[in-house]
Parts: sequence; structure tokens; C-alpha cells
Amino acid sequence: MSVTVDRVIPMRPALAADDAQRVRAWCSGPWLAFVWSSVPGAMLATAAALGLVPESIALGLFAISFVGLNLMHMGATWTRVYVRPGWRINPRERLLVPAGLAAFALCFEAIGGGALLLALQYFLSFHHALMQNYGLARASQRRSGRDVDPRLDLAACLVLPGAALLYRASAVCGQYSGAGLPAVPLPLIQLIAAAGAGALGAFAWREWRAYRAGAPVDPIAAGLFCGTNLLWSALLVGNPHPALPLYALASGHYAQYIYFVRGVEMRDRPLAVHLSWRARFDGALRSSALHYVIALLVLAGTVTVLLTFASAGLRAAAVSAGLRPEGALAIPAWAAAMIGVNYEHYWLDRRIWRTPRPALAAA
Repeated sequence: MSVTVDRVIPMRPALAADDAQRVRAWCSGPWLAFVWSSVPGAMLATAAALGLVPESIALGLFAISFVGLNLMHMGATWTRVYVRPGWRINPRERLLVPAGLAAFALCFEAIGGGALLLALQYFLSFHHALMQNYGLARASQRRSGRDVDPRLDLAACLVLPGAALLYRASAVCGQYSGAGLPAVPLPLIQLIAAAGAGALGAFAWREWRAYRAGAPVDPIAAGLFCGTNLLWSALLVGNPHPALPLYALASGHYAQYIYFVRGVEMRDRPLAVHLSWRARFDGALRSSALHYVIALLVLAGTVTVLLTFASAGLRAAAVSAGLRPEGALAIPAWAAAMIGVNYEHYWLDRRIWRTPRPALAAA
């Protein structure tokens, strides 16, 4: 079969236009926030591992990112729960359970359970970040109008990075901040990794076939699973530093969340309750991007400071009552407060963004 020149040349401008449009999409806000946000942190962690950047400088930069972005990402959740639409629509889910989780973490740390809390958070935090990627991918597919099997998406998202985390916990860093992590046999990790690679390959093949068939494929899902998740997995396996890879992937996770929540907030109507603190705070959130991040920092910083004092008081009371063991893991009071904040965040973030049942959505 031959192809004449006059059949080929007219197609080139259209292809060039499609390529330009694709490049513009890759440089858009959603792509920068959801897919590319982990690249700067990964580059910094890799440069530190190669000796190109001093470890102290890398850790200092990540400390600013980890504390600042983390506080803003916690504050974004709280604005969504307590400012809009408010905790009164479901007080048990939005107030009692998260407050109970934070109180449990602070009390358990006070009596010497900090090592166990940190070890559990090691796995919960990574699962939480992966589930955010899964949620963003599912949202992009719903936006494009596609109806796909979510089980394959979930396996493609979780299994291979989960194997990387298990490898790191057992073979790369046996201790994390003094908290022992469970060791999983290497053959089992390899089996999980093979299953994850198969799930990711099946996902990529399904997306490619749909794209070739002309289906409305949103590439953000492929960018998250085949780009961000693989980058996180490579950091966990290839960088033996006990903290840098986790800081790197966390910075990307925080940027994803802040961008997403601000987009949701901006699409909502302003609160109609005038002269209330909620309306004033909502107005500050909407006024500008700078005011938005400042308001989040003030909110989250205030809560963290209060919980830091609570943690110090609980620890002093436990020591006075003889309930804190001598060899308990010594972590700063602010770190114990952040553990409590993280635990309640995992709960809230799982609950407030879940897709409602059709009957509830119709109502």
C-alpha cells in the first residue's frame, strides 16, 4: 500500500496543532499541581543523595516545605469541614471522631506509645497520599464521561508503590525516627511488585486502546499512575536516606491537595451568613491566592500550637503519674501534636471527598 504526498502534507498542521495543545495541557495548572508537583522535591532529594547538594541544606529546604505546605494542607481540610459547609451536617463524622483520634494520639504518645504511632503513620501517610492520586484520577475520568472498572485503577495505583514502601521498610531503613518497622520477606515483596507491574501495564494498555479508539481519555490518570507513582516508588527504593524521599513525595502530595481544595472553594458560592466568623474567613480565602495560603497557615498554625501545649501537658501529667516508661521515644511536643493532627486528617480526608450515594446526590 502506498501513501501519496498530497495525502500526508495536509495532516501535518493538524498534528502540530494537536501537539501544541497537548503541550499547553501538560503545562496547565492541573498538570503542574497533580503530576509535576513531585519533580522539584525528587530532584532535590536525588541531588543530596549524589552529593551535589549538602544534606543539611536539602533538609533545611524540605523542613520549610514539610512544615509550611503540611500546615496549609491541614488547614485546607479544616476550611472544607468547619467553614464550608460546616460540621453540623454530620457532627459525629466531622467533629467527634476526628477529635477523638487526635486526643487518642496525644494521650497514647504521653504514656510512651510514640514509636508505635510513628510506625503506623509511616504506612498510613503513604496510603493516604496514594489514595489522593487515585481520587484525582477517578475524578478526571468522571469529568471525561468515561465509565471504567475502578478495581483496575485501584490496583494500578496502590500495589506497585506499596511494594516499594514495604521494601524500604524492611531492607532500606529498618528504623524510622527510632520506631521499628515490620520486615516483610523479600520474595513476598517481589511477588507484590510483579502483581503491581502487571496491574499498571493493564491500566496503560486499556488507556492506550481507548485513546486509539477515539474515547475521551483524560491523560491526568495516566500521568499520576505512570509518572507520579513511579517517581515515588523510585525514590523509596533508590534513595537510602531515612527522611529525604518521604519529604520529597510529601511536598508533591501537599501541593496537589492545596490546589485541588482551592479550586473547589472558588467554584462554590460565597457564604450568605453575613458578619459571622465563617463568612469573614471565607472572604479572606477568596480574596487572593496569597490571602488564601496565609489564612491556611494561621488556622493550622494556631491549632498546632494549641495541641503542642496540650501534648506537653499530657506528657508532664503522665510522667508525674508514673505512666510514661523511662525508655519511651523522645520526640518534640510539636511532633506529637502533628501526629494527632495527621491521624484526624486521614479520617476527615477520606470522608469529606467520598462520592455520595445516588439517593443522597439527588437530594
